[in-house]
Amino acid sequence: MADQEKNLNPPKDQPDQEQFLLEPGNENGQIFDMEGQQQTQKDVDLNRLNEDQKNKNQEDPKLMRRDLIKKKKKNEQKERLISAQRLKRLLKRKPIDKIRLAYQAYFFIVSIVVLTLSILSFRDQTVYQVDYDQFINNVKSYVVDDIKFTYTNKDCQTQFGSEYSSFYQYNWPGSMIGCDCSKGFNFSTLTEYNIDAFFSESFMLGRICSQDLLSKNCTTVNEQQPKIFNSWNDGSFGRPFVLCARRRIGIDLQSNSSNCQLQNKTTCGTGDNIFCVPQDISCPITEIGFTSNSNYQNLKSKNNINTGDIFDLGAGFYFYFIKNTSNLPLVEFQVSEGDKICRRNQDQNISPNRIDYPLMLKGRKQCENTDSLFQMIHSIDEEQFYLSNNVIYLSEKLPYFNIDTKYNWSIHTKTYIPWASQCRGELFDNVLQEGATLHQVYTALRVQLGVTIAYFIVIGLIFNIVGTMTACNFAWSCMAASPESQYNYVFLLEIGFKILLQIAEIVVIIVSFAIINEKRKLIKQVNDNECVNDPVSNFLFTNLESDLTKFAWSYNLANLVIFAFTLILDLIIIKHSINQGHHHGAKKLHEKGEHQELDIGSRGELGNQQDIKSDFKIQAKTELQQIPL
Repeated sequence: MADQEKNLNPPKDQPDQEQFLLEPGNENGQIFDMEGQQQTQKDVDLNRLNEDQKNKNQEDPKLMRRDLIKKKKKNEQKERLISAQRLKRLLKRKPIDKIRLAYQAYFFIVSIVVLTLSILSFRDQTVYQVDYDQFINNVKSYVVDDIKFTYTNKDCQTQFGSEYSSFYQYNWPGSMIGCDCSKGFNFSTLTEYNIDAFFSESFMLGRICSQDLLSKNCTTVNEQQPKIFNSWNDGSFGRPFVLCARRRIGIDLQSNSSNCQLQNKTTCGTGDNIFCVPQDISCPITEIGFTSNSNYQNLKSKNNINTGDIFDLGAGFYFYFIKNTSNLPLVEFQVSEGDKICRRNQDQNISPNRIDYPLMLKGRKQCENTDSLFQMIHSIDEEQFYLSNNVIYLSEKLPYFNIDTKYNWSIHTKTYIPWASQCRGELFDNVLQEGATLHQVYTALRVQLGVTIAYFIVIGLIFNIVGTMTACNFAWSCMAASPESQYNYVFLLEIGFKILLQIAEIVVIIVSFAIINEKRKLIKQVNDNECVNDPVSNFLFTNLESDLTKFAWSYNLANLVIFAFTLILDLIIIKHSINQGHHHGAKKLHEKGEHQELDIGSRGELGNQQDIKSDFKIQAKTELQQIPL
């Protein structure tokens, strides 16, 4: 009783009753809230941790946002995984789309065929710009109306004036550096099958000898600079001489005698070879040669520079030239080993069964075909040729460089290419003009080949593999979130790229058609009218027409037909896709069974998402409870 009264009397240090009621109770280590509900010490700690976490999140909003982003990404990954698994289950029961599979096989074959046609169209060109340039350079060459000679080492311009230049120039290409470790090998035993291996192993082309190699009796072969040969002799150790030709411009090969008079020009030539020259120059030289007859063609007694001339080069060896014969003017002069000039004139001939020196910077080969319009006027052996040009020392400077008297070198001359009179005038001008732009054909073929290669890689390989896998019900995880649209995405993307590349190639082919057709008609007109009759020119125009018609034109036409057919096939496949509603090799989701499965999967995913969220909350609470005070 006393205790009860004691408890009824509040202690003096206690606050008043109203204040006491506002504070939470604390009795025997227990805490009460304002409503009298009891809390444990553990709950108090949890509340404190929550408040601390809340304050921490308020202090670091970036950390909170980062955590939210991580949680969101984790949930999205789980959702995609569930969608992909559901998609795989769905596709296992779907049949393979055989129509789409056949479509992919067809385009793989088409891409190979188109690529093959483009390669053949580009590869099978037998005539190139360099061949046409050779023709143009000939018909645009300067004529020669005077020739002089000199024994001195001065060049022609210094000796006779700026209008004169060397009668011919042979460009010796020079040799590369090497290290000779052959030790006196017998070069004559080499053949064309083992010479390259011998020089690669024994000469170490392109490098000097190291100290170690020098100690093994190897020697460095120094390079020799390119040289110009323009001297000649009589072939019997006679005094070398240089022929200097005066070249003129202004020759009109398209004219006849009446046109020359109307133009107030001098008429030269006879028959079909009539042409005009300006009045201030004489008719050009049409024949040259060497002779031992000092009174050849009675030139000395005529003593008329407008008719021709002859002069003594020493030891009874004479050079002569004659003007205004029935031949066309001489315009090209060339020196070569052997007695022929290659059909492609820039190629250097070599004697049969002879191997060119491997250290040369530019090798020579025996001509497979020759230019019969070139006529040989004189020949000397190889030793005389090198002696006359003062380079006989090369046999000492270059190991195994053989200067042999059994091989001959010869001078050749070539006239203008004969051009029929009925083809002169506008046709002749058009031939020259079209030849200057022939490179456009090869540029167009190269561009077309590049587009075709891109078409083969993108459509024939990449999209064909993707499309085939899609038609075989392969599940692309990147599109698992929308399985009903996967197949159409892949298909439409393939169709878009294919049509884009086909349009690009069609444009290139149409442009090529315009270029090729214009030149093809012109070249055909030249051949039909028999404008040229020399073998080289006939080869040029005949094969050029064949190239433009058979290869470029026909192959491009085949590609156009293929692309037109594939565009029609594209429309059929698109219509098939719309009507059938195929999705990744499966029917549309409006089918009842697929709707049920997808709906169940969707609900299952939603339930899984809710379970994931609940598990996440429980896991967070458990981790907080395990944190020690």
